[in-house]
Amino acid sequence: MNEQEILDYAAKIRPRHREAEAQAREILENKVKPLGSLGVLEDLAAVMAGIFEKLDYRIEKKADVIFCADNGVFDEGFNKYPQQISRLVAEIMAVGKGGGSLLATALGAQVKIINLGLKGDYKQGRCIPEGDLAAGRQQESIRVVDRIICPRGTGNITQGPALTREQVCLAMAIGIEEAEGLIGEGISVLSAGEIGLGNTATSAAILAALTGATAQEVTGMGSGSLGQALDRKVASVAKALAVNQPDPQDVIGVLSKVGGLDIAAMTGLYLACGRRRIPVVLDGFISLAAALCAVRLQPAVKEFMILSHHSAEKGAGLAARTLGLNISRPDQEAELALPPLHMDMRLGEGTGAVLMFPLLDCARQVLNYMASFDDLDRWFPGWR
Repeated sequence: MNEQEILDYAAKIRPRHREAEAQAREILENKVKPLGSLGVLEDLAAVMAGIFEKLDYRIEKKADVIFCADNGVFDEGFNKYPQQISRLVAEIMAVGKGGGSLLATALGAQVKIINLGLKGDYKQGRCIPEGDLAAGRQQESIRVVDRIICPRGTGNITQGPALTREQVCLAMAIGIEEAEGLIGEGISVLSAGEIGLGNTATSAAILAALTGATAQEVTGMGSGSLGQALDRKVASVAKALAVNQPDPQDVIGVLSKVGGLDIAAMTGLYLACGRRRIPVVLDGFISLAAALCAVRLQPAVKEFMILSHHSAEKGAGLAARTLGLNISRPDQEAELALPPLHMDMRLGEGTGAVLMFPLLDCARQVLNYMASFDDLDRWFPGWR
């Protein structure tokens, strides 16, 4: 897909179904419980009904797609770990030992790992002794799938653009294609994660570019940048913004100048979820940066996004507020702000998002199977 084709694809996204959402809220009000007493769970049920456009929606299968790529800004020297850790994390993810794949498979979700530009060669977990795999390997089918755009990762954003516009569009197209493929296989809820040192710096640069915030306001410790290392990271983000001068009105240009392959692919995946009308659960800071890119391209896609957790990474709060992913209850002036999970997490890889999956199942159970006052009237005549 070229740039115009991606924009045309996004333009066809429409808001969720208001009538189904309103009907769900009416049904929830008639359940045997004090009004609103299940809080966010009720809102999730109503939102999901609006997304699926019906009350008896089903959540058959879920998946977490993890996009992997190295980032040239690593060369600025603020990371705690050597760059090969990106590849090694992909290795352990492929055998179910990484945080993202371990939690997803523990919750019954499918995992797909896409290599867009990791440095070095990996062995699909074959370097790990079989005995070490026995207890942790939960999904034999996990593999790293090569869809390589930049074999050595992106350019250093402090020196110039990370990517060309064509490379950004290729990554976005891959995100769209991966989502479309999984949805075609019956996946009804998606989340996206990422692997690649330096991507909290690129996310900070994207957020600053799109919101006007300073590098200081949005740059956090990421994989462990503290003290002088954090100062170098903040300076790197500030320099990247000064060197590239990204235009906030040009999202693809922002991704090209200060972004990364993983964030561009996640942006495409989010657009596909909106286009195919399925919920997509957002993870932490990097996920939120990609979500903001998708929403700036097509505001309607926001209605298919569900926040999972309050990331501990600096900048995540600003990103969530900028997205405005709050649920307004019809009977209240104040907004009920998601996310419902506050777990002090900032790992990425979709780890926070997949923890939201069981809550979506519970919301559906409440909407479809919890007893109503009409049931009480049938079962216990004259009880009132």
